[in-house]
Amino acid sequence: MNKLTKSVLALAATTLSFGVFADVEREFSETYNFSSNGTVRVENINGNIKLEGWDRDQIQLEYTASADDKDDLERIEVEIDASSSHFSVDVEFKKKSSWFGGWNGSSGEVEFRLKVPHEVVLKMIDSVNGNVAISDVYGDIKAETVNGKVKIENAGSDVSVDTVNGDVKIVMQQFKGDQRIKSESVNGDIEVYLPENEGFRLDAETLNGDLSNDFGIEVEEGKYVGADMEGRYKSGNARLLFDTVNGDIEVRKD
Repeated sequence: MNKLTKSVLALAATTLSFGVFADVEREFSETYNFSSNGTVRVENINGNIKLEGWDRDQIQLEYTASADDKDDLERIEVEIDASSSHFSVDVEFKKKSSWFGGWNGSSGEVEFRLKVPHEVVLKMIDSVNGNVAISDVYGDIKAETVNGKVKIENAGSDVSVDTVNGDVKIVMQQFKGDQRIKSESVNGDIEVYLPENEGFRLDAETLNGDLSNDFGIEVEEGKYVGADMEGRYKSGNARLLFDTVNGDIEVRKD
């Protein structure tokens, strides 16, 4: 399949609707044939991203773009690059001129909903101002937000999650070999739920937060600030690494 590049603007393959508060929306939905072990990247500015794995060699992409008025909606550009093994989505908010010269930003957000083959690699799922939720993806996962929460469920390979102002929740049903689960947050909590019957090694630390776990791993408080939580639970090669500046870290039995 040849590489396909689409810039989705204004009315292209979309529907406009007017809400009770004078908001306007644009809907988009399309399905793409895709390799089960391909790579996916989604980068958003304002809005949530929800991504689920499914048992098809296809990607289903749906989104809703919304803004205060039609002019701002037309300035929201969603660019889709799709081939049989690489899929990427980028959002751009085009600026508008002001009455006093120069350029001003436009209102608006884009809410993404995707279904992808279970085994894909998520190279980057990123929203600056929005939440990210990923479930049932078994390839490597990398996710980031600045102002938003991240939730990862049933990951099957390595996971890397970073937030600045947002909480992280990770729910694991089982570990795969030497799987590595890593998360860092500046101003947010990290909450992790793990299977009781599988082993792992935990390394967690915080500067200005609290640490706790249900697996009998000792928490060592710093002399003045900070705390560490390091240890092994049962046997197993899974590695868990968590770090916060101003947030708590909780590791619980699921």
